[in-house]
Amino acid sequence: MKALFLILFLFCYASSQNIENLPINKKLTTNLTNEEKELLKSLKTINVCIDPNWMPLERFKNDKHIGITSDYMRLIESKLNIKINTIRTDSWSQSLEYGKQRKCDIFSLIMKTEKRSSFLDFTQPYLTIPLVLVTKMEKLYIADIKKINKKVGIVKDYAFKEVLELEYPNLDIVEIPNLKEGLNRVKKGQLFGFIDTVTAAGYQIQQHYFGELKISGKFNKAWNLSIGIRNDMPLLKSIFEKTLWTITNEQHQIILNKWVGIKYDTHVDYKYILKWIGAISLIFFVIITIIVRANRKLNEEIENRKKIEKELLSYIEIVDENIISATTDLRGNILYVSKAFCKVSQYKKEELIGKSHSIVKHEDMDNKVYKQLWETISKDKIWKGEIKNKAKDGSVFWVKVIISPIYDENKKKIGYTSVKEDITTKKQLEELSITDELTKTYNKRYFNELMPKLINSAKRKNEYLTFSIFDIDHFKLYNDNYGHLEGDRVLKEVTQQVKSNLNRADDFCFRLGGEEFGIVFKDIDCQKSKKFLEKIKKSIEELEIPHEKNKVSPYVTASFGYICTKADEIKCLDELYKKADEQLYNAKDAGRNIVLP
Repeated sequence: MKALFLILFLFCYASSQNIENLPINKKLTTNLTNEEKELLKSLKTINVCIDPNWMPLERFKNDKHIGITSDYMRLIESKLNIKINTIRTDSWSQSLEYGKQRKCDIFSLIMKTEKRSSFLDFTQPYLTIPLVLVTKMEKLYIADIKKINKKVGIVKDYAFKEVLELEYPNLDIVEIPNLKEGLNRVKKGQLFGFIDTVTAAGYQIQQHYFGELKISGKFNKAWNLSIGIRNDMPLLKSIFEKTLWTITNEQHQIILNKWVGIKYDTHVDYKYILKWIGAISLIFFVIITIIVRANRKLNEEIENRKKIEKELLSYIEIVDENIISATTDLRGNILYVSKAFCKVSQYKKEELIGKSHSIVKHEDMDNKVYKQLWETISKDKIWKGEIKNKAKDGSVFWVKVIISPIYDENKKKIGYTSVKEDITTKKQLEELSITDELTKTYNKRYFNELMPKLINSAKRKNEYLTFSIFDIDHFKLYNDNYGHLEGDRVLKEVTQQVKSNLNRADDFCFRLGGEEFGIVFKDIDCQKSKKFLEKIKKSIEELEIPHEKNKVSPYVTASFGYICTKADEIKCLDELYKKADEQLYNAKDAGRNIVLP
């Protein structure tokens, strides 16, 4: 069962191997010389040419440059503080011609050749991408492309054509205007296959040719791609070289993760290999020459099959090491986990096999998610979602999950299999975008995004909603007396104390600006809401943080204004905010360190 499961996901690994950033020589200086800085000042813009149809690497969409190289150009633009303008072209050939005519100062992604060196200089390569062959679905997996004697296509003026013609003389390579037209010709049977990068080919198959085309072979060559710079401006080449060195591995990975999320399937179909095998005659006295010929042919097929199986085993090992996957019985007890699962969870296989899958469950996950998950898969349906897990050392990792039932040969359900994608970095970035950096509470941006959802949810359930605004009493005087660093410390301690009181799923705290904060929660009536806020107010004063300038207490205190109402009586968020804010000002006018109304 393990082998069958792994085969199903065998070529998903291709998407994780399609691009890698090449190592950067960190020993070289990245400081611009005065001469290089003067050149940048003299240039108003830098014009870049791209391949107009080479996703996910680059293309034009509504006259806008998008794709991986677009993000690199924006990053370089910010580092150099100069505008990089993309020149519109209709084909890669036209882009090259523009480069010769000096209409382009740079090329975002280009391979160095002797011919191109007549008008361009090149930085060190910053991306390397494998080359693959795309065919129709019914074609067999090609272990050795050198044995293929067919007509295949490649985009016109791509640098690798001459290299491939020398190393693969049996291939009849023809030039096609662009990748999309080439894949259409393969689909129609006009070409046996088409050559391009695994990234671009996989993207097009996923978007436009799913179930019709597949990746059937891999060349032993990779595309090493650089930034090309017009060779009459050597200082510009030095500037871009140094700027590439300043790009961190984390920045490379963020760009690649954004665009390289393509998954596609290619597989060996044994029915074509075994099609020739027919019934063996039962007649005992068969002519000896026919027996010899049949045995020879069978031996050749066995050897060929052994080679394929050996290659398949190596792919299975790659999948095991790189795809986070698990198989459980019907009760959720683990029967199999991949090496990638062990790596991300920090458990050994023997620590996981036989245990409940909940061993990695994080206590923060809402039980409603698991209830909905089990209801779905128990009905023999596929469940998809995002789950927060806890590793052995207590650290958090997030996964995007697909869980589906598995069956035995009698079509009886015997368990579940799951395939996961690590999205921890993505979740961390999302958390940063909605969190106030100082206090670690939610920020105003998330307040504006979340509040309408909370109001609508409360309206559907006919619930009460309480919204309170509070701020630190005489906080400006505190800053003037103790200094801003101490003021920041007070904000952190106070918000930490407030959050320690907010333990329900629908309790939220936001920093709305300066020393002003918001609290949102649901309750069954307004009297309980006020008691809850009084408790929070009291806990702030009980921190006993000295505040000499506070006129109502020797310690730091806070004033609260709130509005408690049935959700269906709320007309809009602005009105709710205004009413709570008015009550806060009333609390200040009434002497501070109180909750109003």
